[in-house]
Amino acid sequence: MGDYMVCAKDLRIIWARDRRYWRWVKDTDDSDVAELLNVCWLKVSGKIEKPNLSPGTQYEVVLVAKMKTRAYGWDAPVNFKFSRPGGMDDWTINLENEFKDSKDQWKDIKLGEFTASENPGDIEFWLYKFGGKWKSGLVIKGVAVRPKS
Repeated sequence: MGDYMVCAKDLRIIWARDRRYWRWVKDTDDSDVAELLNVCWLKVSGKIEKPNLSPGTQYEVVLVAKMKTRAYGWDAPVNFKFSRPGGMDDWTINLENEFKDSKDQWKDIKLGEFTASENPGDIEFWLYKFGGKWKSGLVIKGVAVRPKS
């Protein structure tokens, strides 16, 4: 009943195989991370099938990422949508503010929280921004679902 991590390689990232837009690099722990080079159409999504969560426990969903020093295009909020048994939430998050004092450092960006219900079901999430400014400099390690501390 612990943590679930959807690594970057297991996320669905639009344009991820196109080297003009994304670059895959090895992190210091040898994991593959996705570095955003340049997109104006951002869509990252993932799914955890029927996770074994403890009913009644508060969980949080976090994006494990970092923002490069020379990142740009993040002054407008991006959208986050999160579906779990018993509901769906969506809101916006300003990633530029989240990384303001911690460029080039891995950070857990809290995307949302929920209480696990008795009936397990899939958890799905989407981080997206269609159109608008070109964006660069976000490096994604993955998305974690874990008990809230």
